Amino acid sequence: MIISIFASIWCQNIGDELILKNEIKMLEEEYWKDTKFIVFSYDYKDPFFEKSNITYRDYFPIWIKKASNFFKNVSNFFSFFSVIWKSDLIVIGWWWIIYDNELQSVKNPLDSWIFRVKTVKFFMKKVRFFAVWLNIKNESNYKKVKQIFSNAWKITVRDNYSSNLLNTLWIESTIVRDPVFNELTNIDERSYLLKSVESTVFSCNDLDDIDLEWKKIAIAFRKWYLSDRSSNLSLQLEEWKLNELINFILKKWWEVILLPHSFHKTDDLANDYNFLSKYLRVNEKIRIINSMEEVYKKYIYKEMDICLAMRYHSIVLSQVYWIPYIWVSYSIKTDELLEDIKKTLK
Repeated sequence: MIISIFASIWCQNIGDELILKNEIKMLEEEYWKDTKFIVFSYDYKDPFFEKSNITYRDYFPIWIKKASNFFKNVSNFFSFFSVIWKSDLIVIGWWWIIYDNELQSVKNPLDSWIFRVKTVKFFMKKVRFFAVWLNIKNESNYKKVKQIFSNAWKITVRDNYSSNLLNTLWIESTIVRDPVFNELTNIDERSYLLKSVESTVFSCNDLDDIDLEWKKIAIAFRKWYLSDRSSNLSLQLEEWKLNELINFILKKWWEVILLPHSFHKTDDLANDYNFLSKYLRVNEKIRIINSMEEVYKKYIYKEMDICLAMRYHSIVLSQVYWIPYIWVSYSIKTDELLEDIKKTLK
């Protein structure tokens, strides 16, 4: 059997990469181990997860307005049709696949997805949406969303918002947990959540009642969410709050680990490494992790005592690998994740 997967693995984001890894793991369990996977990606030459039954291919279209990509897109066009033609199942599994705008400087992908889905239907192949998330701000785009999801063989989504939106379009879906919860087979049903707080009001005071003496404290924050972004002073306020937090930790003789989840190659706003590296000190008690692989190992080997978790998958990985964490929420998707953890874990 051959399964083609449309995946989000071009942003150097540890969460996206682990979603793909665990989606393939779940699909192998559902079908059979010798299934072959062809994964479309914008970063097909530098995959995070490699296995003998996985082949990576370049997306079509790719930066189509760039003239230098003309011949590359021609090649990708024929490759795309060839892969779809020989696949038995098309899986669209991408955490933020369907959106019309967001804070980061990426473009609206709806038209591209309409083209891809129409191509799959032309070849009469089954389409399965696997744990996707919708973020549609403009109701005028609902028609496009319906074009993308109509006649899909099976649809699972990640949150209530996505399910409710599809329901308004008379499209059925099922809510499932994040695939990264499948990292381990021996899941601990206890919650490792110490406390939760909204990102815009988070401060050092939220650590006062936590016993953190001589601990390694990881900070997995993303840019521009420690303030309400309502004025030109927002970034200055965020910098002041984060500097105050780090100084507070260091004064207690704790160790600070700056833990980037995104190493985006083109979007500085999405690049956690560039954001967090500004807060380094000439101090042996503070350091930053330099790659996705090393970030992953920090969770696997529990090389932190507490995680200040703003990034969605910093919450998931802390829970999966039994690391106590303070949840710093910045969006609806992390709010719903917290509710899921509260309902399902002790």
